[in-house]
Amino acid sequence: SCRGSGFIFDHYDIWWYRQAPGGSLEWVSFISTFSVSKSAPAMEGRALVSRDNSRSQSSLSLWALGPRDSARFFCAVSHG
Repeated sequence: SCRGSGFIFDHYDIWWYRQAPGGSLEWVSFISTFSVSKSAPAMEGRALVSRDNSRSQSSLSLWALGPRDSARFFCAVSHG
């Protein structure tokens, strides 16, 4: 999960990315200010993104993991 501070969390879209060792940054999932979510084609059916505006927090859950899913995960925000 990731938590924001210093800004009005529910005014921002949340983006999740990952970076495998030696790899480039890859988009994983997105959740809008209205909690509309979308995942990258490679993650369809394997990713669930949520947000809790009362806690200024977003969570990403993944399942059916394989070796290629080993990565560092990051969140970012953009003003909706």
